[in-house]
Amino acid sequence: MRRAAAIALCSLLAPTIALAQAPSVALDAPLETTIGDAIEVILTVSAASSDDVAVPDQSFEPFEILGKKVTIAPSPDGASKTFTFELELLCFETGVQELGPIRVRVTSASGDFLELDSNSSQVEVRSLLANEPDAQLRPPSEPAVIEQDDYRLLLVLGALLALAVGALLAWLFMRWWQKRDRPEPAPPPPPPPWETAFAELRALEHDRPSAIAEDRTEQWVDAVSDAVRAYLGRRYGFHGLESTTDEIAGQLELAASLSVAPAEVIGFLGQCDLVKFAKASLADDASHCLIDDALALVDRTRPSGASPEGGVS
Repeated sequence: MRRAAAIALCSLLAPTIALAQAPSVALDAPLETTIGDAIEVILTVSAASSDDVAVPDQSFEPFEILGKKVTIAPSPDGASKTFTFELELLCFETGVQELGPIRVRVTSASGDFLELDSNSSQVEVRSLLANEPDAQLRPPSEPAVIEQDDYRLLLVLGALLALAVGALLAWLFMRWWQKRDRPEPAPPPPPPPWETAFAELRALEHDRPSAIAEDRTEQWVDAVSDAVRAYLGRRYGFHGLESTTDEIAGQLELAASLSVAPAEVIGFLGQCDLVKFAKASLADDASHCLIDDALALVDRTRPSGASPEGGVS
């Protein structure tokens, strides 16, 4: 008895349950609009919580669709969802126009889909000239003078002024650049001591005949001695012209790179001192030998890789 009653109760509730879960669609549109003005149409679809709803591509003639957006709101108990589609439509035909039915597509969680049609709605599209029984175009207006600011001359003058200022600044900069304090160029390096000694001794060799003829032998020998002393001082790092012969001998004893015997150098300087201080006479042949010995002494004591002109041999 109880089983039969339960079966009867379920049979009575089944249509209600099925009705609660079946999707529904409703169309809400404004009653009137003006030609060229867009209207907003609300399409509300109720479906199960697991269903998905979409508005497929379709014709809305005589309306044109401009945009579409959707919002989804679940029910408080979570058993269903409400899809609200906002459609923006536009119509360019006047009169009462039929909108709908609009087709929607419901897809279940299992992949089955169902298409539903909404209700239809009539929208009256009014013309902007509906209140004018005999609408006419406005007559052409008289031409009017429109004044417009012309900045071309101002732009040209501004460009010329900018060029003038730029030229002035460039000229001032060039003057400052030319008058600025410039560092003095570094002096050229002094020539090698053997090059200077060779040049001085060659000049004395050329002057030897006239010195003997003019009885300037003592001065000539003194110049030869000074040339050799200056060379030795610069070559081995001491003051050759300010040093005596004995002091030069001591410096040469310490010179590690001296390629001749110090006694040979001292002998040459002693011969020069003899003419200078003892007033000894010097014949033509002796003066020739003296200058040759001086040149040979410089040549033998210069670095092995250096040429007489200061280069590398």
